[in-house]
Amino acid sequence: MNPTSEDTDETVIEYTVREKLTKEQIVDLLASLGSKTQGRTEELAERLLGVKGLKPRDALSKLSTDDLRIIVRRFSIPEAPKATGILGIASSVLGDDRSQLIKRIEDFAAKQRPPHPRTVPSRPTVDARAPPKKTSVEQAAAIEGKDAQAPATTPPALEQQPIRVSSPTVPPSSAGAPATLPAFQETRDFVGAYKFAYQWDSENLYEAELLGALRGRFGINNAIRQQGESGRVYDIVVRNAARIEVKLPKQKAELDRMVGQVRRYLSQHPGGVIVVIIGFMMKNQQEIHNSVSELESAGAVVFMK
Repeated sequence: MNPTSEDTDETVIEYTVREKLTKEQIVDLLASLGSKTQGRTEELAERLLGVKGLKPRDALSKLSTDDLRIIVRRFSIPEAPKATGILGIASSVLGDDRSQLIKRIEDFAAKQRPPHPRTVPSRPTVDARAPPKKTSVEQAAAIEGKDAQAPATTPPALEQQPIRVSSPTVPPSSAGAPATLPAFQETRDFVGAYKFAYQWDSENLYEAELLGALRGRFGINNAIRQQGESGRVYDIVVRNAARIEVKLPKQKAELDRMVGQVRRYLSQHPGGVIVVIIGFMMKNQQEIHNSVSELESAGAVVFMK
């Protein structure tokens, strides 16, 4: 998600908890810190940020290497000083990339301010002891001074039904305002206008960045990244409105496989598939244009980035 004017001073730990951790990971951290684990994802995230015992490493250790790299890029975290001495060099050589990234981000986060939890609007509640509201017929009769003479034609079943208040089904966005349920048109327009912040060298990093942007726009629970056997599941699902496939092809064979893959998706969800192609690694750009034409003819919406 691209930072807004309100989030320009967002810390590493705030960004990690709000944008990168799943609900299950947040619940796990809350339980380990002895805090309550019931509530919506946004409520749980802000509750976790308010726990004094939360350490950056606790949250960072739950992220993938790709997500850790995104954080490094997003906050422009400098590289750690070069190791010196025999022990330092040995540690640098033997240490894995993931642990080094965590240490690098952890050192940077230690210099930032403590996290500031936001206030998440609570859901409306109904007092079970409150008297039932009068029907429109009864209210009209009361205005005319005939409250005791409500028409006998009012169905008894209506008077016996309990009061029901529908709760919002969409979690609030990161700014606190309720997010709207994404329709395919909204998703298509958003993806079409979106510009990637960096030129990544990995397809997974493009997927992760786009997922974060979609969650920032439509709510964290409305955009899901699917991971499974390659070619058998969509990369990203935005509610039930859109299936998104992200491709960083390097040769024509990858384009051909993608076309067959997307055709299978379209057979299951006609008109509901968006394909994002990042084409800077392909030498022959005409092959990309040929694949785009073929996908659009099959019914997919295609964007070249």
